[in-house]
Amino acid sequence: MNISRYPIIALALSGTLALSVLLSGCTKEDSGGSSGDSGSDTEAATGNFRTSCGTVVNGELENPVDPGDGVRGALTYIGPNLISIALKSGPQLIKLHGLDEPYEDWKRSGAETLIKSLIDEGDGYLYSPGADCGFRLSDGGQGVIGQVFSASGKSFSESLIKSAYANLGYDSCQGGLISSCYSALEEETSNEIAGELEAFLWKPVSDSTGKLAIHTSPYDTIVIVNGETGTNQGPGNGYANLARFNKPGCAYGAATVRVVNERGAAYMFNGQPEIKIPDGCSRWKKVGNSLQRNVK
Repeated sequence: MNISRYPIIALALSGTLALSVLLSGCTKEDSGGSSGDSGSDTEAATGNFRTSCGTVVNGELENPVDPGDGVRGALTYIGPNLISIALKSGPQLIKLHGLDEPYEDWKRSGAETLIKSLIDEGDGYLYSPGADCGFRLSDGGQGVIGQVFSASGKSFSESLIKSAYANLGYDSCQGGLISSCYSALEEETSNEIAGELEAFLWKPVSDSTGKLAIHTSPYDTIVIVNGETGTNQGPGNGYANLARFNKPGCAYGAATVRVVNERGAAYMFNGQPEIKIPDGCSRWKKVGNSLQRNVK
C-alpha cells in the first residue's frame, strides 16, 4: 500500500503529529476525555455489540462485546480498510481485522461512502485482537490491527462484507478465529450482490422493433422491468448485453429496473439493487454515478 495516497497518514507520521503506534495492543488506559475515551460512557450505545461472526479481543472470540471494553474516540476515514482513531497520545492508524485493501474502483468508492456514514454516527470503539498486533505499510507507516464499531454498534468490517465492498485477507494476529466466518459471510453476500452495474442505457423505442430495449454491462446480465424479464440478445452497440421487451418504454411508465446475474444476485447502482426510471418515454443512460435523460 502506497502511503502517498493517504495524506492524512503522511501528516500523522511527521513532526509533533507522529503516529502513536501501539504494537503491544490498544488498552483502555491509552485514552481519555471525549476523544480516546475508555468506552465506559456508552450513552450512544444500546447494550452490547453483537455481530454475525464475533470480535476477536485479546486472543479470544467474543460475541457480543461490551462497549465499555473498547477504546472510544473520534474516527477519521483513511482508506477502504483503514481508519484513524483520536487518542490522547495522538491519532492511531487501524487496519480493519481480516480485510485487505480492495482494488476495484467501485468497491473503493462504495467502501468510502459506507465508512463515512458509520463515522458520522459519532465516536467509535476500537478492539484489539491481541498483543503485538501491528502492521507496516510499504512506505514505512505503522499502525495496529483491530475491529472498529460505530457509535450505534455496527461492525465496520462486517458492514463492508455484507455490502460487497470488502476484500478478505488473513491476518496472522488471531485471524483464524474469524476467517472462515468472514468467508461464509462473503459467499452469502455474493448470492445477493453481483457487483457494480458498469453500463446502462434505456431506449424507449428501439430502431429495429419500436419497443423498449435496454443495453447493460457486464456480460450475462438479466434485465427485469416492473417484474417483466427481457429477452437477452447478446452484445450490441458497444454494450455487453441487449435486453428486448414486448412494449415501448412509455408503456412501463415510471419504471423499476433490476439487473441481475444468472443466480439472481443484483448488480448495484449507487449502492441500490434497483434503478428508478422517472419517465419510461425518455431515453436514460448511466453517466458516472448518475442517471441522465436523453443522453445519446
